[in-house]
Amino acid sequence: MMISGSPIALGSSYSPAIFGLAGSLIGGFIAGTVSLLVARQAREAAEGAWIRDSRREIYDRYLTYSERLLHGCEAYKVTRHDEVKAETNVELAFTKFWEVYGVVQTVASTPLVEAARIHAYRLGELAASLESPSVIGPENFTMAIRLVRDARHEMINAMRAELGLEGDVRPASEVNPFAGTELEGNYAEAKRNRPGPWALWEKRTSGTTR
Repeated sequence: MMISGSPIALGSSYSPAIFGLAGSLIGGFIAGTVSLLVARQAREAAEGAWIRDSRREIYDRYLTYSERLLHGCEAYKVTRHDEVKAETNVELAFTKFWEVYGVVQTVASTPLVEAARIHAYRLGELAASLESPSVIGPENFTMAIRLVRDARHEMINAMRAELGLEGDVRPASEVNPFAGTELEGNYAEAKRNRPGPWALWEKRTSGTTR
């Protein structure tokens, strides 16, 4: 019979080895692919964690310098002694603030960039009103401070959303830190303004500004 000597018949004895080799190659390919996917996912997770940590640091700097600039503006507005020092503090805070603002625009999402822009422009206009004509006007300084802080709370909510945190952290219109204590009524009757140089100055004076 010619069939017994054919290449097919002769090759049939190698079938187990061929199938074993093919199985090994396929198994190795699958294992390698899975390893690459796992490594890629780990790398992406590490990169994501690094980006979040970097953004936290940047947002921390932004909030810190914005508060320094706001309090510097308030202090400069009410100072009656060392005006040179007060002006220097404002100028330094102003520079630091706009430096980090540019970084926020680079790494933040569009909703956060828009919220930060409103906050930054309001704060910048407040600072500009100290020495030059402004759309704010000296009679609206207190209102401008409130609007700056309103924008800050909107921006903080945008930051929290970007960092995966839930909830609105804007304070209620009237916050009583002594609610539920013996001093609740005392604080409510006093109608305290938020802490800050400008709030203290308003309480001490009749409202005369520069």
